Amino acid sequence: MPIAPPVISEAEPLRQVSADQILHRLREMFGENRARLATGDSFLVIDEPERVVAFPHDLNELSEILKLANDERWRVIPAGAGTWLTVGNRPVQFQLVVSTAKMNRVLEYEPADLTATLQSGCSLAEFNQQAAQHRQFIPLDPFGETKSTIGGIIASASSGTLRCAYGTPRDWMVGVTVVHPNGGVSKAGGKVVKNVAGYDLCKLYAGSFGSLAMIAEMSFKLRALPPTEKTLVFYAADAESLCGLALKLSDSDVQPSAMELVSPTGDLSLPIESNRFALALRFLNEAETIESQLNDATRIGHEFDRVVLSTNDAEMFWRRYHETETDEQWAFNLRLSALPADLNAVLNDVRQLLPRASWRAHAGNGVLRVLAKEDLFDDLQTKRRPKFIAELRHLTQARGGQLVVLEAPQIIKDQLDTWGDVGTTARLMRELKNRFDPDAQLSPGRFVAGI
Repeated sequence: MPIAPPVISEAEPLRQVSADQILHRLREMFGENRARLATGDSFLVIDEPERVVAFPHDLNELSEILKLANDERWRVIPAGAGTWLTVGNRPVQFQLVVSTAKMNRVLEYEPADLTATLQSGCSLAEFNQQAAQHRQFIPLDPFGETKSTIGGIIASASSGTLRCAYGTPRDWMVGVTVVHPNGGVSKAGGKVVKNVAGYDLCKLYAGSFGSLAMIAEMSFKLRALPPTEKTLVFYAADAESLCGLALKLSDSDVQPSAMELVSPTGDLSLPIESNRFALALRFLNEAETIESQLNDATRIGHEFDRVVLSTNDAEMFWRRYHETETDEQWAFNLRLSALPADLNAVLNDVRQLLPRASWRAHAGNGVLRVLAKEDLFDDLQTKRRPKFIAELRHLTQARGGQLVVLEAPQIIKDQLDTWGDVGTTARLMRELKNRFDPDAQLSPGRFVAGI
């Protein structure tokens, strides 16, 4: 499907300005360490040879930098640590990347209230290490590098295996401060856990990929850190039977914190044959509760081969599971969503259309990630390759799901809308874009419906 044109105002033409001029202006106004010229993979958006990156250190500087960009009509790509900048459609054009990586302070942390307010450049991993001293954590484990910032995680709605029990980033953010394209600052929600009257704008910014405003500060509710964990792995020669087992477990009183279905692979350090499919259940709870849950799960899956991993094996498996999800070996990373009951049917579509791909799935909610190396389409002509992804998207949407192309060679992404058709929601999203960013200063053309 052709990519919809971005919502861009042409009331005033863009000013032609060089990267050196932008860099000089930023350094002149904010200081030498507030901007640099990046090359190579550092803050790479598409295939540009170099890019200017600004690094505000606080809310006021972020506001002033965006105001300057707005006055000069520089189009901006918002960023955190820059680990997910290649996701999305090719931007129409941009002059500046603005990173919140230096806005990395914990502004407030009240262990007694189970709440924390962080600047958006804070590393989730580092904050959770601090919170662990009080036996607390923000229960998110997004795939990707540990340097990923909490603002980037919220903006990209990144989640990992723990979404089975704890949900997604939007479920844990109770307040947010954002900077709009014109430099204006607004807040939504608050710093404590309470009901929100009216529309919850926090959820609007979660998953918006910086297309509406830049997230500057966030407040979160925390959870007590579970005292014990165990991992139970079922395995079988076929995926269909494990999909059936996952449905039975979901309909039971068994409540794993993670339930992942994995295609045969030899790179996850699982103590099973590499040619078998695996269903891994991770339990985080009190020891007695976990033992009861393990017994119930074993009873339900009694006909399957299974193993309870040792503490060291479990730690190694889940660490490798996260590390290899965004490994450089994967040239393709597709995210499909479907009803859990349709997961096996979607897997059959993947195996038919992309037989060389590996895959992993959140078996509890039907989210499937398809991972493949550069040789995925080696036996096909270049012009035919996007058609197979488009056909897989068509089949997935026919079941009420979606397919998002997170990563793919640029030549393929340029022939597909990476987000897919969102139907009648597109009109609403364009209206929101026009209200929040009428001149398309932020991430022009990169997000859903060409906004």
